[in-house]
Amino acid sequence: MQRGNLELNSGLVKFPSRESATAYLEALLQYYKARQEEYGHQLGEQLRNPQEAAPQKDKKGDSKKDKGGQQTPRGWTKVGSLPVNVSDPQGALAQVTLRIVDDYKSRAERVSEALKSFQEVDALSQAGTKSYTLFVFRGVPEGVIVESAPKRDAFAFTARFRAT
Repeated sequence: MQRGNLELNSGLVKFPSRESATAYLEALLQYYKARQEEYGHQLGEQLRNPQEAAPQKDKKGDSKKDKGGQQTPRGWTKVGSLPVNVSDPQGALAQVTLRIVDDYKSRAERVSEALKSFQEVDALSQAGTKSYTLFVFRGVPEGVIVESAPKRDAFAFTARFRAT
């Protein structure tokens, strides 16, 4: 689930300072961009060098319409809850790699927006901020909880009066 303490599916991540939270967001952004590039290169290789390309079958049998009227991609068959492809592994691999690239691209964009928004958190928080907790959902920060140190009065006056 985690890779180098960066990719967290869902959970809370606590930081002692704004700087450490910002560093985490920047590292997460770089992580997603690197994964997007890595899978993008793999996809490019798959498309440039289609190894063992499956022989083309009759075009009429390549795709089927499911109950909703949508076409299911060539070679995929539903087995229980999982789609399985045994007839076109190269096409299926390219297809799922493209989905992975799109997912990492979307995550990188959303983390970039979260990083920009996080820069504005200081305007809302007070000077005595104790910690920042990021709410991460499906690998992307979706909220920030700011804990402030308890306020102390700068001056406290206590007196007892007695009437005589």
